[in-house]
Amino acid sequence: MFVSKVWGFDSPCGPLVFGVRGWRDNAARQLHPGDRVILVGTKGEETEKVDRNRVLGMMEPSTTPVATSDFPLPNPNNTKFFKSDGSYRWPFGLLNYKAWEFEPGLFLDTVAPREVNSFGSAAAAGIVPLTGEEEARVLAHPFHEIPLLRLSITADRKLYGDQAAKRRGAPPPTEGVRRGIMHMRNAPAYVYWFHLVINRKIVGHKIGWAFEWRQRGQQFNSVSLAALGGLLYKVHRVQQFDTARKAFAVEQKILRDLDHKRHPKNREVLTEITTIVIEAVWDSVVTSMMIGRR
Repeated sequence: MFVSKVWGFDSPCGPLVFGVRGWRDNAARQLHPGDRVILVGTKGEETEKVDRNRVLGMMEPSTTPVATSDFPLPNPNNTKFFKSDGSYRWPFGLLNYKAWEFEPGLFLDTVAPREVNSFGSAAAAGIVPLTGEEEARVLAHPFHEIPLLRLSITADRKLYGDQAAKRRGAPPPTEGVRRGIMHMRNAPAYVYWFHLVINRKIVGHKIGWAFEWRQRGQQFNSVSLAALGGLLYKVHRVQQFDTARKAFAVEQKILRDLDHKRHPKNREVLTEITTIVIEAVWDSVVTSMMIGRR
């Protein structure tokens, strides 16, 4: 069993979240099947007074990485959960198998009467292991299972694969030309970001959307003839949305925000810009769409 410090706990329960990719990856390396993580309210002002230092909930996380934008975020209008640039504070997560909520009255000081600040920043940024005795104290307190936050089709894809996710998330069959068009607009689709590579050097970035991003990449590479010195389209980021409408809107917003870097011969290609700059815009736009701000 491990402990992680949080500002709050919600039901239905979302993924186990982290502010930095490295802490998420470090947690995944520590976790084994059946391990659990308890969520304890921080002592800071960000946490409600009644929840400070209290054991709020417990998760059984997987080691499957996920973006928190794969889920509807709790309290989307609460500004404390967002940075000044509008991005979510904890964009990295691990999918959960189960989650539980504890009855009031259990505090970390009682569970683990260690030295002051023994958990330190490691528990706020990642997870810290408990001893067997401390785990026993946790499990002796009343708790009950709660539902998991409903997965978006993106998270479904990570768990069940592309085709299964489409079957689970696809709209019902329709008839007629007009309904057929609406069916396609409401079908799952991807926003993709390909690096444009020549001789192992990134010379540009292709932003677009497609129902099948792998097929789109294959089409680009079959024409560019990378083996003969042409461009190699190499996937860097992919985000699935439950409708093509959303995928198209995200593609257009990213390109508009980086309009000054769009190539004059192909307006879906960005040049003279770093990957880091694009990632900041990508994460902000994708997160905003997933929480319904766009």
